[in-house]
Amino acid sequence: MSPTDYFYRHHSHTSSETAKRMWFYIRSTGWFACRPDYDIARKSFYDYQLQYVVRGSGQVYQHGRAFPVTAGSVVFLDLRQEHRYATDPQDPWEILWVHFGGRQCADYFQLLLGSESPVHTVGNPAKIKKLLIRLYELMVSEAPDCEVRASHCITGILTELVADRIQEGDDALSLAPSVYPDAVRAGIDFMENHFHERLTLETIAQHISLSPFHYARVFKRATGMSVMTRLLHTRIAQAKIMLAETDLSVRDIAEKCGFVDQGYFGKQFKRCEEMTPSEFRALRKSTQSE
Repeated sequence: MSPTDYFYRHHSHTSSETAKRMWFYIRSTGWFACRPDYDIARKSFYDYQLQYVVRGSGQVYQHGRAFPVTAGSVVFLDLRQEHRYATDPQDPWEILWVHFGGRQCADYFQLLLGSESPVHTVGNPAKIKKLLIRLYELMVSEAPDCEVRASHCITGILTELVADRIQEGDDALSLAPSVYPDAVRAGIDFMENHFHERLTLETIAQHISLSPFHYARVFKRATGMSVMTRLLHTRIAQAKIMLAETDLSVRDIAEKCGFVDQGYFGKQFKRCEEMTPSEFRALRKSTQSE
């Protein structure tokens, strides 16, 4: 590729509350041809990402493993987990991508066993490419119906991935369990909707109609972490979105995310992210939005 072959087209979108509540909602989307040194590594981010490789090759790294990616591959990443993806310097990527969220993301990720391998092959790659191009055009248009139609595109892509796995006779796919028991999922949803409030284990358990002691045991067994640790992670994730997408002060973000004060917020943020909120904001602004 010559230097004139590189390009970067990107569109960010602030989703409506209706989209966040009802559909897959879009953070950003783009289409770009990478330079040979393209390499993204994060300890954690927020939400999910789909990538379609138009041409070129590279690798995606997850849980200490490297997964090869070639033209026609679809990459489905849980950006909340540590991840890295890098193009082959000798064969740079051209990629269509979308950064998105939604209540069903975790279920689809689990169904497709994304924790085992984030790279998927599809029987009709041209259809995936068409859907991502359509999604990009919709978001750039900012038409009144762009959010619901973009959600339809995401659903179409994920449906193709699931259908291909079923057609391949993947028994593990049909047997994949729900991500969490209903009581645990209800608690997580409650935290995600009320993270800005002064929540305690007692108030969360009361919402589920279980005793705090019993709910703490159920939650820890299902997720591997305590209720309050998950609440902290939820608040940090929301804070990262505000740091990246708004000009609110760190003090205001701390308050809006339910932290008792700015000092405590800064301490917990650095413990989780290994950098201060201000450092995260500066780093985010210094790199291109993915």
